Amino acid sequence: MIRKPWNLSSSISSSPHFSSQAQSPSWVSTNQIFRKHPRLQLLHKRSPHRCFKPIFSYSLVSGLFQNPFVSSQILQSSTLFLPPDPSFSSLIFTQMKNPNAFSFNTMIKSNPSSALKLYVEMLERRIFPDKHTFPFLIKSLNSVTPNLNIGKLVHAHVFIFGFGADPFVQTSLLSMYFACQAFDDALRLFNEIPKRDVTTWTAVISGLVAQNCHLKALDVFKNMRVQAGDSSVRPNVATMVSVLSACAGLGSLDIAESLHAYIEKVGLHHDLFIRNSLIDSYPKCGSITSAWQVFHCTVNKDLHSWTAMITGLASHGLGNDALDLFSRMQKRLIVPDSTTFIAVLTACSHSGLVDEGIQIFESMEAFNLKPEIKHYGCMVDLFSRAGLLARAYGLVSDMPMEPNLVILGALLSACRVHGDLDLAKLVMEKIESSCSYHGGARVLLSNMFADKNQWNDVVSVRESTRKDESKPQGKSWIEVMGVVHEFGVEGSSYHALAREMHLVLDELGKLMEGSIVDVAMPF
Repeated sequence: MIRKPWNLSSSISSSPHFSSQAQSPSWVSTNQIFRKHPRLQLLHKRSPHRCFKPIFSYSLVSGLFQNPFVSSQILQSSTLFLPPDPSFSSLIFTQMKNPNAFSFNTMIKSNPSSALKLYVEMLERRIFPDKHTFPFLIKSLNSVTPNLNIGKLVHAHVFIFGFGADPFVQTSLLSMYFACQAFDDALRLFNEIPKRDVTTWTAVISGLVAQNCHLKALDVFKNMRVQAGDSSVRPNVATMVSVLSACAGLGSLDIAESLHAYIEKVGLHHDLFIRNSLIDSYPKCGSITSAWQVFHCTVNKDLHSWTAMITGLASHGLGNDALDLFSRMQKRLIVPDSTTFIAVLTACSHSGLVDEGIQIFESMEAFNLKPEIKHYGCMVDLFSRAGLLARAYGLVSDMPMEPNLVILGALLSACRVHGDLDLAKLVMEKIESSCSYHGGARVLLSNMFADKNQWNDVVSVRESTRKDESKPQGKSWIEVMGVVHEFGVEGSSYHALAREMHLVLDELGKLMEGSIVDVAMPF
């Protein structure tokens, strides 16, 4: 508990007076404790939760809990429970009279929502952070709600306490800037790092991929390969998995095949993570055949291998093949998880396999899986594509959670395909009441009014669409002669040849003058 207000942004002029309590007793002293109290060794077993309460009670009765090393080990063991119980760990932490840096690090790591308060309290107690504190703190902050201002203050503290050159701290800071979408700050930090190893390069690539900056990620990878002569910079499995994700995001088959060849050249092609990434990437780049080849040549397939292949088959409309593979997977005693069911239900939806989809959805209970919003979304999409709009709307109304824009948008699109304007209005009401952005849905509804020649309604809907300024910015990519071009709104994604392209479009527009437009189908 914080005893007095403390400003995180204030300078730490009194830092020389900090007394670091991070130093645990020496291992000699620790061994003496273990020899005298052998039951404490159970804390280091694989399943300490089974005997945790008796050990905790014993430490309180015997007074051992006041030993900083013992109490910190008990605290750490309490955070390993499944499911986690942060309140119990917090209760143990409050009983510690002199928690050390290890104890604070444990709490910061296991309590993301209270990480910043714990860090402030750590400084209030005049305890030095160590090299583990900032990676734990940054990761916890990123997992809640990334905040650039707080992140920059933490970055300042990294320098104040002398950890600016620590590679793990640098990597954490990079992830923080990417999570805050502060690309310039992230790349500036990256360029200021004098000796960049494979972990640093991979952090930048994965950060760019996470923010859908696929082209930039590939550019960074190209620069990394230039320095690959240094063994510390040579791409590893984590690097290539991130790069393959970037390739999948672009949908470039040429780049995918080039990366596959490079992976075989550097000897990483036997790694299961790499093979699963290839199975995932090839269908997204348009080649289900290449994905099949990698899948069949993978010896020790795991759940991710099967799920990735089923997902690829689903995306290519090969529903029966996906169901067959799902059946084969279960015969191999591979237990499907939540993601696997999403893949199979998607396959049913894209191939019109209604009865099979219902059966698979209902079978989730047999695997102790509770349907989530994505599973309900697959079922709504399945009914919508099959023209069973009433059944789809009934499922939306009976869902145990609020439907999102993806689900309602799929149903609205089906309403247009099947010409059900009345149901479309009901769906639109749900969208406007529960979704923050609905400009795209309004356009779809406007097109339905146009189909019915209800022009007053068209004008009304489009006027309200223009007032909606919350539309998220989008990007698109196209590959021409082996070169990927990125398009987006004016700014960092604005194409360099945009002016010339608009001139060509203007000329095409002039050539099209006098053509008859079919207003019944605006798309």
